[in-house]
Amino acid sequence: MKDRIADILLYMQDGATRDMTVEEVASRFGYSKYHFSREFKRCTGFSAADYLASLKIEHAKQALLRNEHSVTDSGFDAGYSSIGTFSATFKKKTGLSPREYKRQVETLFRLAKAYEETPAAVADPPDSRASGTSRCTVAVHYPEGCRAGITFVGLFRSPIPNHRPVAGVALIGKTGHRFENIPHGSYHLLACSIERSGNPLRYFVLDDCLRGRVERQVRFPQDHGRSFRIMLREPWPEDPPILINLLKLLADAVKMR
Repeated sequence: MKDRIADILLYMQDGATRDMTVEEVASRFGYSKYHFSREFKRCTGFSAADYLASLKIEHAKQALLRNEHSVTDSGFDAGYSSIGTFSATFKKKTGLSPREYKRQVETLFRLAKAYEETPAAVADPPDSRASGTSRCTVAVHYPEGCRAGITFVGLFRSPIPNHRPVAGVALIGKTGHRFENIPHGSYHLLACSIERSGNPLRYFVLDDCLRGRVERQVRFPQDHGRSFRIMLREPWPEDPPILINLLKLLADAVKMR
């Protein structure tokens, strides 16, 4: 499947807003559902079902932010037959209900613009009460000519950033951070950078922002004290959507200071 994964991901992106199922995708590419699901996760690191759900929420999120639809219509347009299921899934993957997400755009945008003016590393610390903890250092490298506003780096349990990270930081005018008190476990170290803009949508619709990752899972305590580099790049068509509300993470970290 590895040599076909880009085509499979693009096919799922094209059909995510209708009632597409994993079984349908498997059949389209000549696999049984079980074999497809197993190989898909082996090749991508995330499940086909989670990827499909994330694509649907991304579509609904963009429609909400661009005022194209009401919450109800956005859910139906994304392929959900139950608005309750849509709202619950939306909150699980973005951290806010659809109505809260739409309502907080201006407030969170003003916060981002205020913080862009001063170099800082605003961290959302992990739970230091965990039974075992580690630390690591991350350095972010930018393409030539990049005008980074805020760069977010986080340790995620899945390679799809559709959940709150175990630990995260917003970097403004800085290129590195040391994470402390990381609970023992296996994580995906992901980053994305939002260019400065006067358009609030640029801070919430992240399909064209720079992104990067450490290619392997980082594991603690095995990687305790290690340093990692993340090379930011332009998005690829097969990249999974960035669903987590990054400015909400920034706001929460500010409150904890």
